[in-house]
Amino acid sequence: MRRLLPALVLVLTLGGCGWVGRADETSKPDGFQLHGYVSVAGAATGVPGTPCLAPVPDVASGATVKVADQDGKVVAVTTLAAGVLAATGGAYRCNFSFELLNLSGSRPTYQILVGDRPPVAFETRALREGRPAVVDVAVTASPSPS
Repeated sequence: MRRLLPALVLVLTLGGCGWVGRADETSKPDGFQLHGYVSVAGAATGVPGTPCLAPVPDVASGATVKVADQDGKVVAVTTLAAGVLAATGGAYRCNFSFELLNLSGSRPTYQILVGDRPPVAFETRALREGRPAVVDVAVTASPSPS
C-alpha cells in the first residue's frame, strides 16, 4: 500500500494538468485559451449591451468559427455566441464572442475564419497573453438597381 500511494498521487497530479492521455508527446502541453469576437459594423441603434442581429447573413449566433494554422489547416472549430450591441463614437456594432480552449502555443500564428469571409491572421504570442482575436466585418452597400 505504501508503494501504491506515491504512484497514485503522481497519476492524479499529472492528470490534473493535462499531461496524462496525450500520446506521443515528449514535453508538457503548452495549451492556451483563445478568445475573441466578430464585430459587425452597421448594427441598428439601441442600448449597448442588449441583444442584436448583424446586418449580414453569415454572422449570427451559432455560426461556425474555424481556427487554422499558418498553412491554412483547420485545427479547431467553435461557434459564435449571441450578438451584443456596442457603440463607439456614435456608430453601432454587433459583437459575437467565441472561445477555444487548449490551442498550442508553439505555432507562430493562427487564422480565424468566419463564414465564407477571408481568414484573419493573429500572432500567437498576443493571443497567449490574453489579447482578444477581433475579426472586423464591414457592411458593404449593395448596388442600387438602375
